[in-house]
Amino acid sequence: MDSFKEQIVKKQITKADTTRKFLIMIASVALAFAIIFFVIGFIPAYAIIGIFAACLAIYGGFYLIQNMNIEYEYIFTNGDLDIDKIIAQRSRKRLATIQVNNATAVGIADSNFSVSDSRTLVYASACDPEMQDYYIDVPHKSLGETTVIFTPDEDMLRVIKTHLPRPLRNSIVVPEKREDEE
Repeated sequence: MDSFKEQIVKKQITKADTTRKFLIMIASVALAFAIIFFVIGFIPAYAIIGIFAACLAIYGGFYLIQNMNIEYEYIFTNGDLDIDKIIAQRSRKRLATIQVNNATAVGIADSNFSVSDSRTLVYASACDPEMQDYYIDVPHKSLGETTVIFTPDEDMLRVIKTHLPRPLRNSIVVPEKREDEE
């Protein structure tokens, strides 16, 4: 029987993200005013070009702010977990494809969890305090020893759990599916 499940998780905006957005907005507006005042003050014949460059500065700031809207897509297909990063709903980047049946460790990524410096970290978490983050350690052909931190829902956990190596299946507790959910 084939196993397939996909989930999209929107990354929550943190205080650091809000600060970055504010600083980008201030910098782009300041750059636009600086360009306009410089061109009008020193080279008035090129005022149109200065206004165009100022508009480009503001658009560049808007573009950078939009690129901070991130979603992660988890696609599980027959033991393979693909993790994609979706930026501003216009571009997609594959972060990793891991084989869950090769996992060496799995569990909840809480405050006691730490990643070894020798491992590659793939961070695809929603950063939402209301949702539980999980980690999975796997060997990867191009990334080496890899730790993936992600935020799956209960349905995704159920599907992943069935493909984990037998000794690791008990390390994840997933509530059974209620009859009214089926």
